[in-house]
Amino acid sequence: MIILGIDPGFGRIGYGIINYSKEKYSVIEYGCITTLENSYFPQRLNKIEEDLESILSRYDNIDVASIEDLYFNTNITTGIKVAQARGVIINTIYKHGIDIYEYTPIQAKQAITGYGRANKTQVMTCLKKLLKIENMPKIDDTADALALAICHTQYNRYTEFTGTDKSKKSHSKTKLEQIYEEASKQDKENEKRRNKMIKEALEKQKNK
Repeated sequence: MIILGIDPGFGRIGYGIINYSKEKYSVIEYGCITTLENSYFPQRLNKIEEDLESILSRYDNIDVASIEDLYFNTNITTGIKVAQARGVIINTIYKHGIDIYEYTPIQAKQAITGYGRANKTQVMTCLKKLLKIENMPKIDDTADALALAICHTQYNRYTEFTGTDKSKKSHSKTKLEQIYEEASKQDKENEKRRNKMIKEALEKQKNK
């Protein structure tokens, strides 16, 4: 099975293509698509599409694409731009008839290291061992893309997806999904507590 891993973004888009056969991995190609920081945003989206098209045109035997699921951080503006770039990426892959699967960062770390909260060093160490790469990529986006590619081979043992539309998932919750949901729930609770503390602090300052 040939798998394309994608770590989406609009400044740097990591990608990695691996072969998975008889429970062994081999790297075919990996790298990073980059766009100029101060260039016109539609131009950046166009470059992402062109560069990805160039990669896909070199390999007509890619079976599936594994892309990081979208989540918003505190910077909503950045999140929206990532979403727009991610849409371009998904559409470009889809036009090549490649099935697309989504995984969260926690799921990728869980698949690589066995621990969903593993740090970068732990992930890099496991990647190096699994892929037998002497010099690991220095760019995190590229390493994350390779991790996502491997994630599909591991996670697919537990469940199968029918596409990127989450409403079409036809399976019961796996252990990995339960881990992610629990972590997401905890993150939301922590965010609520932080927002409450900030609100109380602002009210105290206002009343002084």
